Formats: sequence, structure tokens, C-alpha cells
Amino acid sequence: MATAAAVDSHARLERALAPLIGDNTPSAELSLKSHRKTLVFYRRNAAECARRRHHRADPLAIGHLATLLELPTELDVPLAALPKPLCERVHTLPRAAATLTATHIRRHAVRPLAVDLALLRTSAHHWNKALIHACDITPFARCALLLNAPAAERDDLYMQAAYYGIGVLEPAPDGPVWAVPPEAYPNFRHTPVAWHFTEQLHARLP
Repeated sequence: MATAAAVDSHARLERALAPLIGDNTPSAELSLKSHRKTLVFYRRNAAECARRRHHRADPLAIGHLATLLELPTELDVPLAALPKPLCERVHTLPRAAATLTATHIRRHAVRPLAVDLALLRTSAHHWNKALIHACDITPFARCALLLNAPAAERDDLYMQAAYYGIGVLEPAPDGPVWAVPPEAYPNFRHTPVAWHFTEQLHARLP
């Protein structure tokens, strides 16, 4: 059971994050890219998750995602209009990812969730390692470090974090404050690898 101090600490953190991700955004603490204490704030695509449950959809591998990204969503595409390699690959798509007939293919699958922020908890003395892990996550989501105390090498931390677009949250008497705000995640990064990142998270979230 959470202590009063833990509840207050979480409430203060939520207040600091609200301008960035809104109120009451679901979160889960996971081991992400080898960093054990990553707090992931996410939004499920309710319609897509419900569709997958209803059809008992099979998991999507990165090769499937590459194929799906070459197809429009919820539009019938004539198989005869597809390049031969793509036409061959659509026949390997798992159940419920698309509807395949003798003449057409219709893609259904989209991303099951979006990540608003990945927040890596770290001590003030080990921020260098956490920053490296954060750099591994930035191709897939907006990222920030949450320090347990102000770092001794503040200028170095701030400079490196700002260069990589990674935010830095530091403790203050009234709750965490942004020393460096994180950059927004570019919407154009809709790649098989980025989509696969959300699929992996979807499989691990409650």
C-alpha cells in the first residue's frame, strides 16, 4: 500500500508533468532499453485495442509492420496494383492485421498506443548512464530524466540533455521543476521500428 509521502510525491510529479502530457495520463514503471526505472506515460488507442481483443489478433513482428506501412488503412487495394514483392508479403500477414481476398487487401492494424513521455529515474551521480539510455529511447518517444537531487555537474548535464532534446526534472521544495524541457517527439517518425516500439510496450502493459 502506498504511503502518504509516496502519494504526495507522485501528485507533485503529476503537477510538473501536466502542462506536457495533461492530467490523469496512465503510466507504468518498466525496464526500458536496459534502464530499470523508466516511468512511461501512454495513451491507448481504445478502438484498436478492442478490435484486436475481439479478433484475437496475433502479435505483429517488425517485418509485418514494414508490410502494413506500405498499405493505406481501411481501404481496399487491388492485389494486381501492388508490386510483386509486396503482393507476396501481404500473404504472410497474421490474423486480424488485414483482410485478404482473392483480389484485394484491406489493412486494419494501426498502433495500439502512443507514448507521451518516457521518464527515466536516476540519481544525481549516475545521470551520465541514464542519459545514454535516454538517447536510445528518443528515436521512439519524448524523453526526460528525473533526478533525485540536483546534479553536481549541472552545466554539463544541461548542455548534453538540451543537445539531444532530452528533458531534465530536478527536485525543488514544491515538487519537481523543469531545468531543461524535453523536445516534442516528431510526428513524422512513423517507421516500422518506431511502431514496433509501441507493440513491445503494448505487450508488457497491464
